Amino acid sequence: MKKLIFLLLTISFFSCKKERSTPPVPDPVTTVGYNFDNDSNSSLMFKDGESMELLTSEARRYEIGKVLRVKAINATTIEVANFAPVDIADATILLTIQGQSKPVKLFKIGKIRAHAVQQIKYPFIEGGTKFLDVDGAETDLAQYKTTGIPTDKVSFDFTGDSDLIKKLKSLSKLKWKIKYQDFDGNDDPNNNWKENIDAKDVRRFSGLIINLAYLFQAEQTQTAFLAEPITGDNKVALTLEQKQEAFKKIIDIPEFNCGVVVNVAGLGGGSTYGVDNYVLRDYLTLDICFVAVHEIGHMVGYSHNSSMTYPTTNNRGAVVATGNIYKDMIAKKELPITTGNYYLKADL
Repeated sequence: MKKLIFLLLTISFFSCKKERSTPPVPDPVTTVGYNFDNDSNSSLMFKDGESMELLTSEARRYEIGKVLRVKAINATTIEVANFAPVDIADATILLTIQGQSKPVKLFKIGKIRAHAVQQIKYPFIEGGTKFLDVDGAETDLAQYKTTGIPTDKVSFDFTGDSDLIKKLKSLSKLKWKIKYQDFDGNDDPNNNWKENIDAKDVRRFSGLIINLAYLFQAEQTQTAFLAEPITGDNKVALTLEQKQEAFKKIIDIPEFNCGVVVNVAGLGGGSTYGVDNYVLRDYLTLDICFVAVHEIGHMVGYSHNSSMTYPTTNNRGAVVATGNIYKDMIAKKELPITTGNYYLKADL
């Protein structure tokens, strides 16, 4: 009898234990990864034969601080584009939604090839809705799964730990917005603009403008610039305050409308920025500041009377100071775009 009672109690105990409900397993945090590294998952911008309309389109305008650009196409679709002529690996795309305090880590990019572009759905449309913000806290985007997010409520950025990404991120100090132009649109043979820029011009220009931006964001460039004797249009030496103001104007240039010139080394003024093809050919190996920085001097308002554009008779001025830093960066392989990582060797 005692054995029977013990057996019944044992059965009752295990029956109760079995009937306990287990807590639900929470939905996992979404960590989506993409590659845009071949023709099956992306297409290429600035390919040979691309139309002038596309090469110079407004859709190809980008901020120098967002060379890896993500933009909303509509409420459910985004476009990812790499405006650098180098592959970018191990990047994280950040999404900021209006009204939310912290950006969300939207997805990771294993690799995006140089000048690749691709449209994709937001990861939360077709997949999980839980993500981490930049501080590691969980964020649920379930409210947007069906409707998406209005394009005017979102912005994007990128981050990563690689040396290249850190260099590209440093360009956010500048306000430059880049667009490529065919200034000889009327096919006038008597002006100094190349007739019909082509994809190769733009590919090379994309690297030049990144390297120039990197030059000007560097602390050593500003230090050298401010220490350099520089004269204004009246040939009088600029004060330290005036040089600080001139340097800030360069950092704050709002637009670079980039074109290719002929017959002259360069043209610049306002938002217009033009250089000859030999500059686009040589900037990875030689100091091209005599032309490239010269035209930037015009863009911030200085004439040929100032050593912001031409050196003085004793070889002092802005192009000399910046040129010395640029040569040093080439020698030390510090520039973001180099002969080693530029993706189309035939362009060099």
